[in-house]
Amino acid sequence: MFPLSNPYPTTALDAASSEATLYDFIIIGGGTAGCVLANRLSEDPAVKVLLLERGDARTEWTARVPLMSTNFMGNESAAYRWPATLPVGTDRTLSLVTGKGLGGGSSINSMQYTRGSPKEYDLWSQNGRQGWGYAEVEPYFKKSEQFVNASVPAHHHGTRGEWKVRDMGELYFPTAKCCAEACTALGLPFAKDLNDPATPLTVCAKLDCTIDAGGHRSSTFTAFLPQRLVEKRKSHLHICTGAAVTALDLDVDSNGQPSVQGVAFQANEPGSKVWHARAKKEVILCAGAIATPQILLLSGIGPEANVKKPLKKELSGVGQNLQDHMATGIMYSVPSDQSLHIMQSSRLRAVIELLRYIAFGEGLFLSPVTQLSILVDSALIDDEGHVIPQDTTKPARLPNLELMAVGLMRPQSRGSVSLASPDPLQRPACELGFLSNPADLAVMRRGIRLAKRIGEKMRELGAPLKDLYMPESETDADLDAFVRKTVRTTYHYGCTCRMAPESDAGVVDDELKVHGIAKLRIADCSVIPEMMSTHLQAPAVMIAEKCADMIKREHSSA
Repeated sequence: MFPLSNPYPTTALDAASSEATLYDFIIIGGGTAGCVLANRLSEDPAVKVLLLERGDARTEWTARVPLMSTNFMGNESAAYRWPATLPVGTDRTLSLVTGKGLGGGSSINSMQYTRGSPKEYDLWSQNGRQGWGYAEVEPYFKKSEQFVNASVPAHHHGTRGEWKVRDMGELYFPTAKCCAEACTALGLPFAKDLNDPATPLTVCAKLDCTIDAGGHRSSTFTAFLPQRLVEKRKSHLHICTGAAVTALDLDVDSNGQPSVQGVAFQANEPGSKVWHARAKKEVILCAGAIATPQILLLSGIGPEANVKKPLKKELSGVGQNLQDHMATGIMYSVPSDQSLHIMQSSRLRAVIELLRYIAFGEGLFLSPVTQLSILVDSALIDDEGHVIPQDTTKPARLPNLELMAVGLMRPQSRGSVSLASPDPLQRPACELGFLSNPADLAVMRRGIRLAKRIGEKMRELGAPLKDLYMPESETDADLDAFVRKTVRTTYHYGCTCRMAPESDAGVVDDELKVHGIAKLRIADCSVIPEMMSTHLQAPAVMIAEKCADMIKREHSSA
């Protein structure tokens, strides 16, 4: 793909706020979920939609090269980056990173397409989330997906959606193949498709990736809002980039309930004029698990002690319950020709690989950073790090560990999002909460021990691994110290506006409507009730698809 010859069609801030313009729907945030929602709600030419995105439309060629677009650190146009604190009795800080621009995280992430086990969603249903069992959400996964490189995809894959997903074929490096063999030898079954509903919960599995048949990253921006579609719908779909939302415009309806009338926004520059756009039917927040609660707090919606005054609606769950897949990792070194570092050590190899990619859409520039996921229930790991056979008389539990790094998938620790400043241009204060619950350390210890057993087995099978960064020993004290020293975010933020009753610190109901606020929904990873044992990109798109369907049904019958 080469740079576009014409600029991507966007609407100026003043035009989006024209007094003559009344939108049916206003979408806040053009990230992973927002692009999907903008596409679906604008399918009807009689429906007028405004999408407000703080970042830009990144259309440069490198933004679609899988390997190059994943390297977002230091690229201010691709991501927001700011410090968060850790409550572990140290002065460590970590950087939070969220996607910036149309497509959000789907434009910069590792492109892993993982839905999660059906048990995830059936658990939501069992806990009272009506309409969210796996049988009810699977059609939305399939609706968005177009599985591109199988003549007859499995029944659980979609074939007609906009979002391209592919099997990446054979594992790229010998060490990856050896890792899969080591897992099998240690009692972890191997699966070729992690998204198959029949795949075991504890497993070593290949990952599907959001890469199209031509070898380009398939973000939700390029999939759902391509230039040709936006130009075709320009009369009723307006995409306004560089628009920082300052607050929701609220009024009181005839029932005495706060009601969203529209949105206030400005350019990304201090002192810029504040504009207003009006929504006839609904405003949908899709700004992500960090920015969505920030916008609610700026609008006077949330815990009374945390909101920008005046308080419009006391809603205790806003910004609370922040969860992430915190991770740590032991490290081995391998020969450079068995890793992506071969392109750093050999300029000639890098040039050859780039030419392979440009000419044929193959090679290392196509390579995702990771091709395997090892998911494990820590209850199946003994004190020495060995896998215990599953008791088949008992139901399998959802995994709480993923070994890419050693990642905690179902943390007990909780963090929060709050206002660092009443200035909407400032990033919010984020307390990640990592390791605030000591139960998480016990799970991480088992994960590290299992990772070491896998490494040892790989050496037995001939892998040239050398210890690079390891704990001092495998005592509990040394493992705990190692985790505290190395813990990091995996950028999988969720649960800050969770779907639950208001009495249970919930922010939205089962139709994603904000409790006590008329004409307002949320459709992003902030609504996830509890952190999932999977990466969040595919669930975010499913949530947007289901939200769009619920909105259409409600307003078509109105």
